Amino acid sequence: MSKSDFLSWDDDLDDFELAYLLGDYTDTDTNADSVSACKKPKKDIQCSGYMCPDCKKVLKTISGFRGHTAKQHGKSNLKAFQHRIQNGEVLQDQITTPQSDKSQQSTMTAVTLDSIFQSAYNNTLICIEEDPMYNIFGESTIVQIAKSISDSVEVKTFFYDLFREIFNSNPNLSLNHDRELFFTKFHALRLSSSIDKGYTDHFSQNGFTPLDNKNFIQIVMLELINQLLSQQTIQEQKSSDINHSELSENDQNILYYICGYIIRACEKRYSKLKGDLRSMKINCIEQVKSTSTTNSFVSKYNKWTEKKDRGGLIMPSDNFYLLTREFETVVRKHLGDQELNAKSLLHDKLKELIMESFMVKYYSEQIFVGIDYDDYVLILEDIIHLFLTIRGFSTAKVIRNKMIKDKVTSKKSLSLRQVLKEKHNN
Repeated sequence: MSKSDFLSWDDDLDDFELAYLLGDYTDTDTNADSVSACKKPKKDIQCSGYMCPDCKKVLKTISGFRGHTAKQHGKSNLKAFQHRIQNGEVLQDQITTPQSDKSQQSTMTAVTLDSIFQSAYNNTLICIEEDPMYNIFGESTIVQIAKSISDSVEVKTFFYDLFREIFNSNPNLSLNHDRELFFTKFHALRLSSSIDKGYTDHFSQNGFTPLDNKNFIQIVMLELINQLLSQQTIQEQKSSDINHSELSENDQNILYYICGYIIRACEKRYSKLKGDLRSMKINCIEQVKSTSTTNSFVSKYNKWTEKKDRGGLIMPSDNFYLLTREFETVVRKHLGDQELNAKSLLHDKLKELIMESFMVKYYSEQIFVGIDYDDYVLILEDIIHLFLTIRGFSTAKVIRNKMIKDKVTSKKSLSLRQVLKEKHNN
């Protein structure tokens, strides 16, 4: 089975019956609730969700599980799908071996400290040397120290070693909701014996006072972390742009249409809630709608949506479209060229991969400005679930149509005309 058989929505837009799959989603539509993700789930007789391996607490959502294990137990790398329980029992088909986990993660790229440290370190020294605050009364001692170590490989290696452990254990450190654990380690490092050792080994013989050298190290660390955050975001965006180039214009037209459907389906679901929870969720979903009257660089992908629109379709904001496009990119990268099977499309596994994506978290922060992470991450999980449901339906449809087509073409015709043709050719 080829990759295009199940990973591409790149059919002619008129032939792709997405409207039949999704239904209309105008303001008067009553069919949007047909998607199972928008129905109110029935309560299980026994508990279901994700069980914490340490305290055995059951969390209902992936975000709840990850937040609990990180904050309560200091474990930020646990996979929720590996701790899924149904009716009180762990689902064995969700459990994967370390070997299979490694093979799956190898399809996902991540920015490493090695790839960004050199440029971040150089920019750090330049920023210190050019900072007006250090040159108000002429060249300050801090600037003089920066210039004196600009070519020192030993000093650069010292700062690299300081950041290596905490950066590699927190690869998404530039995102607000991932920073708490990182900065706890970062500030502990600033007061650690490693700093004293670095001062003794690299700065005690440079002719400046001990106080100036210690101040300089602290200034470099604070500026360097800012530069690492910036470089990480730049590199992730470049990688994302390369991945998006694999999506055709038809793919992106359909993704734009799906964005509007997701918004409308979430609105209908959240309108059934009450009180503060309803207000919070409705407020979050309002953030993903387009409020701009001018065209942007994503406007070219609304052609099919405008073609189907009879006045009630919802237009997504630019960032929400980019967020949804990132969902598709992560799914394609995860599946790669592997043969499609039941486990490769497990909802929980794909959902968690999407939630771990740097760019998914980046666009989420851009969309839900001013909203607490613990609030909007629940909406994000709903949106991802609905996207995967829609994509699963479309994948099944593509495979079904291909199987029907192969069956028809492989069946030998028994018509008189065909028999006469074969005799004539022979």
